[in-house]
Parts: sequence; structure tokens; C-alpha cells
Amino acid sequence: MVFAACLASAGCLGPKAVQQTRTRYNEVYRSTSDEQLLMNIVRLRYADSPVFIDLPHITSQFELAAGGSDPGPSGSQTNFGVAGLWGRDTPTLSYHPREGREIAKALLTPLSAELFSIVNAGANIEQLLLMTINDINDVPNAPQATAMVPRVPDGNAEFLQGVRLLNTLQDRGAVELALQTTEDAGVSSDPIPEALVQGRDVLSAAKDGYVYRAKTGGRMALLKQEKGLVLKVRPRYVHSPEMEELARLFRVAPGLSRYKIESELTGDTENRSPNPLGEDTVFLNMRSILQIMVFLSKGVCVPEEHIATGVAPTTLNPDGSPFDWTRVTAGHFFVASQKHRPRDSEVAVHYRGYWFSIARNDVNSRAVLAILEILSSLQESDGKTVGPLLTLPLGG
Repeated sequence: MVFAACLASAGCLGPKAVQQTRTRYNEVYRSTSDEQLLMNIVRLRYADSPVFIDLPHITSQFELAAGGSDPGPSGSQTNFGVAGLWGRDTPTLSYHPREGREIAKALLTPLSAELFSIVNAGANIEQLLLMTINDINDVPNAPQATAMVPRVPDGNAEFLQGVRLLNTLQDRGAVELALQTTEDAGVSSDPIPEALVQGRDVLSAAKDGYVYRAKTGGRMALLKQEKGLVLKVRPRYVHSPEMEELARLFRVAPGLSRYKIESELTGDTENRSPNPLGEDTVFLNMRSILQIMVFLSKGVCVPEEHIATGVAPTTLNPDGSPFDWTRVTAGHFFVASQKHRPRDSEVAVHYRGYWFSIARNDVNSRAVLAILEILSSLQESDGKTVGPLLTLPLGG
């Protein structure tokens, strides 16, 4: 009978085990990832080093065991004896500390402007620009806030005015961020007779990102094709007061239906027109993941004890009072602090004798944390080198 019970249970152990454990692993992985990210943001507010430990592998082994005994006719109150059947989950966790060139590349490389395509996947454009941009066409977004120990106060009032207006226009459907293929007429070959262009030439050019285009006199020229991010304006909003104001704030030419968006690292910034309203290109000074994290760390509410004792870096106003850095992330990201563990928090970590937390009903801060995790994943190189693993078998 015990053997038959084992066979019957073994047949459903696999599906039952997956049903009972997969969601739990998923939730614990998410919550601990959030805790690690918040811990590193808090560390950076104190000018301490961030540490990242990945969990690339979770291997779980399910075991089924059975046993029984027969006490005999004189030693038992039943003729069936005693039998037992039990199972257990024995996971093996592999930890990977990120270090050396791998972590440096992921943290220090500025983001690409093309990453803004995640706006179309649901990211809030106001939050994304606030997190990832140092300046837009030289309109600053509190660049001092990306220093771990800033010497002077800084602000971003004009920048916030512009990104909030852009967010409003997007909510109305007036503008759209999109990836679009463009042809650079400035990067082209000398025209050649059309008869000299063969099919294999067209295919070869397309493979390398070029295209043949017809010119006057039966000749063709080779043009460079580039895929880039553009801000498209709906026709009815091109000359609207809101678009006029947006053009003024971010120093581009008003009345256009499309604006190119480029990173300053790739854009031809040296040849930019000195006329603040004479361009169709929005140049972005992009931050790295580390700069984003340092910027967000300014949203951490530092306990007065740590300000008074100098444990946390403090920037002074001209009158000698502490400057409140949380104002640069206000409304988007805020981390509270208190002595006792908060009861109603989404994520909380204990550091330097205090609990730092994001409230469960603080949707904006939670969204910023999620966007940061997505950006961090996208920023990692494709050919990621796996370093040493710390493998911990956990058994009962």
C-alpha cells in the first residue's frame, strides 16, 4: 500500500511543486532585488560604495521519501502498521558578485538616447527625463545632484517646467517619441551613372546601412541610413502655444513637425548654431546608471542625527543652513527614514541604525525604482562575463 501511495504521489509531485514554489521564488527574487537597489541608493547618499550581488541561478530539487513499520500482532492497536510519506524542496543558490571591469562598464557608461523607446512601453516620460538627463540643449537638471559630495546647492526648476509640459503634450496625444530611419545627405558618395549600379551593389549597401538614391541626369548616389529617436508633433499642435513654449524652454526652432533627438556623445555639438531657437535637434546630455543612482539618492531623507554629526554629506545654503536635496526629486522619488521598522512599506532596508523605506502608496517612487531596474538590465553588455559564483546548497 505504501509503495502504491508513493507511485501515485510521485506522479503529481512535479506539477504540484511548481505550482507551490514558482510564484514564491518570483516574489522573493523581486523583493530582494528592490531591497538591494534601495540599499545601494541609500549607501550613495552617505557617499558609501554600492555593492551588487546577482543571483543568476536558482536550482531546486524536489525529493520524495516514504517509510513504514509493522509493530507486529502484539505491539499495535491496528493490523495495518504505521506508514509515512513526505517531500522536501532543496534549493541551490548561486551568487555572483559584480566587480571589476564588468561593473564599471555597466555603471559608468552613459545611456543611449534610443533607450527612451521604453516610453512607448509605458514608462512615464517626465520621470524618465528627470532620472536620466543632465541637461537638454544646455538647460540643466541639477547636475550638482549627481555628485556624491556636492559642494554647492543646485536646482532644476526650468528643466522640470519643460519636461512637465512635454509630459502634458504626450498625455494629450500631441507628441510621440519614435524610432525612425533617416538618410543623411551630408554623408553621401559622388553621383555615378545609374547603369553601373547592380543588384549586388544595392544588397551590399543595405547590409552596411547605406542606400542608393536617384539624382539628376540619370545618376545615383550612396546615402547613409541611420535609425534614431525623433519627437513627432501632430499637425494640429505644431503651432500651438504649448509647443511654442516648449521650443522656447528647450531652445529649438518652433513650428516644426519633427525634432531629432541625439546624445551629446554622438551629436555634432561643435557645429551647433549659436541661435537658441535655430535648431531642429534636441541634444541630450545623458547620465550613466551610477549618476542616476547618485541623483536619486538625493531623494533620501537623511536623519537629523546624521546631519548634525556629519555622518552624511551635507550641502549648506548661503545662510549656513542644510540644503534640502529632496526638493530636486520631489513628487517623483522619496525615501523616508525612521528608527523603527515601518509597518506599511513597499520596500525597506536597515542602514546605519535607521530604517529607510518607500511607502506602499508611493506609486511614483515605486515606478522610478522599476524604471531604474529596467535601464540597468538594458545597459548591461550582451557578452556578459560571468565571474566567480558563490553556491549555497540549502537543505532541511
